[in-house]
Amino acid sequence: MLKPLASATPAVTGGALTYPYHYCAHPLVKEAARAVRQHLDESAHGQAGRLVAILVCRLPDQSLGFLTACDQFDCADPYFEKTFWQQLPPESIKPLNTDRIDKAFEEKVRAQEKYISFKEAAQARREHRQQQRASGVFNREALIASSQFDSGELERLKLKYILALQAEEAARSDFQHRTHVAVENEWKRRLSSVHVQNKPGHQTTLLELLSTYLNREDLLRAILRTALPALLNEAFALGASPIAMGQFWWGPVAAYDARAEDTFFAFAKERHEKLLTFFLQDLCLEENALAVDQFKNWTPDIVYEDNDIVAFNKPSGMLSVPGKLPVTDLYSIALSRYPDATGPMLLHRLDMSTSGIVVFAKNKQTHQALQNAFARGSVRKRYIALLEKMPPNTSGEIKLPLCLNPYERPRQMVEYTYGKPALTVYKVLGQTPNGAVRVAFYPQTGRTHQLRLHAAHAEGLNSPIIGDELYGHPADRLYLHAEAIRFIHPSTGQLLTIEAPCPF
Repeated sequence: MLKPLASATPAVTGGALTYPYHYCAHPLVKEAARAVRQHLDESAHGQAGRLVAILVCRLPDQSLGFLTACDQFDCADPYFEKTFWQQLPPESIKPLNTDRIDKAFEEKVRAQEKYISFKEAAQARREHRQQQRASGVFNREALIASSQFDSGELERLKLKYILALQAEEAARSDFQHRTHVAVENEWKRRLSSVHVQNKPGHQTTLLELLSTYLNREDLLRAILRTALPALLNEAFALGASPIAMGQFWWGPVAAYDARAEDTFFAFAKERHEKLLTFFLQDLCLEENALAVDQFKNWTPDIVYEDNDIVAFNKPSGMLSVPGKLPVTDLYSIALSRYPDATGPMLLHRLDMSTSGIVVFAKNKQTHQALQNAFARGSVRKRYIALLEKMPPNTSGEIKLPLCLNPYERPRQMVEYTYGKPALTVYKVLGQTPNGAVRVAFYPQTGRTHQLRLHAAHAEGLNSPIIGDELYGHPADRLYLHAEAIRFIHPSTGQLLTIEAPCPF
């Protein structure tokens, strides 16, 4: 149901629709979020936290309103629209016949018992024949005949047991195949029952949109439980025109995660792209800010160089290596600047949002030596960051294992079972006049987003880095800078320290 936006004015509703994978929240989305927060605070206090999507729309009569739904959360509150997962008809797979497996299993057990029983009896007869031979009183022909019979019968029973095993495996394989077909057909039935439409009026079913995901059930469920596609479908059914979209977190944060409750998050491409490609067809979207090549004319800032090594001071916002978008990256700059370099040059990288030192090797020998140094953990780094608030302790270690959150790329998460060990040493250096906390980080491992998540997570410093739009609050930049790196120079054998003073 479309909910009204009382303070909305036409002056702030023009322009293109929000680019879902990287955006700044529209004022109308913020207004709608305040209304949703108020509703949740009043009706869902003490319940689990959730990601909430908002779609602001204009109706044919030019009135404005919004739709909202919970992402990856099956909410029964009628205030929220249902995701496609909640719109699917109930599952109704009939139990498959297992007679063939049962019969094959019984045959295998009988064959196994006969084989084992005869083998034990044959062993006893073999021992008896040996005793007869030892006594010197025996019928040679009878012993040979008995031995040959036992050997032949044992081989026959063994073969029968092997054939019974193969028959059981074939029966189980057939059952698995029939189960797979039944599950796939059930998905087809359920998905084909949900009809959807986009702005140009094209109609289809979820089955036609998601048929390639039938064998990836975990991802299929995650896609169906996304909120935004269902909101767009509902808007088009109402004849409404989408104006802006966004999503925010409400409530307690899961133990593996770190989120700021009043931050708007980009929509995870892994889960949204397949359906949004259909629903956003022919709609004018805002330009992807990440596709703007702001460093096209950047003059390289080289902080150290010799015959073997070059170190750049990478600005915040520049990619360390080529990405999916055709924008300037530091590795490509290094390759073009040093065309005679041998080996891959690249030794390490920084997050796009992080500024600071990135070192490249000019020759294969140096690259191999420094790569080994990184692998041994003998390369030392110092990062400077500004935190949102004072952490519980002014120095110490953070040990939180990390891994990728598979359906929320590029977010990482704390995972004690499957995560890789991550260790960060930190020291608070002081406080700025505006209350930000300056801290030095000394990472002992190099996991993706290690410093960012170790800072923001409740079991870490519980204080996000300022400007961290993934784990904290957005700002003009991420206030994290790789200020120094130290290692043994492969050619001179001397300890080399390279520094790029922190710009904040």
